Amino acid sequence: SDPYELACAVSRGLSGSGGQVQLWQFLLELLGEPSNGGVIVWEGSQGEFRLVDPDEVARRWGLRKSKPNMNYDKLSRALRYYYDKNIMTKVHGKRYAYRFDFQGLMLACQASNTSDAYKLHQTSYSHAPHSTNSAPLPPPPSYWSIYTSPPGGV
Repeated sequence: SDPYELACAVSRGLSGSGGQVQLWQFLLELLGEPSNGGVIVWEGSQGEFRLVDPDEVARRWGLRKSKPNMNYDKLSRALRYYYDKNIMTKVHGKRYAYRFDFQGLMLACQASNTSDAYKLHQTSYSHAPHSTNSAPLPPPPSYWSIYTSPPGGV
């Protein structure tokens, strides 16, 4: 299946499980909703996305976290935390563009709640297009297999 759709679906499952939503999960939620195309979009085929309206993304994140003074400067500072965690990187030479590292992201998902991610993978989810101008993604790498077998390697 499409890694973008899988990542967005896993994010919805994790953030809907009652725990604290992480910024990366929130961004995937936004990216998974086609109606947010004026705010945030997938670009390319390697996990790259761009904040079309960074102030609106920050405002929505502030609403979600009950932090009315949230702005893009604060949000971008929080995003930099993920660089060392290998969850995402900044795309050099492009303004407001970032790239998810799907391997690091899935490891973060696994650490957050492996069983929820596995259950989510076993259910169906909508196939929303992630971009109208992006090339098709290559087949998912082997690290996605952590979500194709039950936890514990049955």
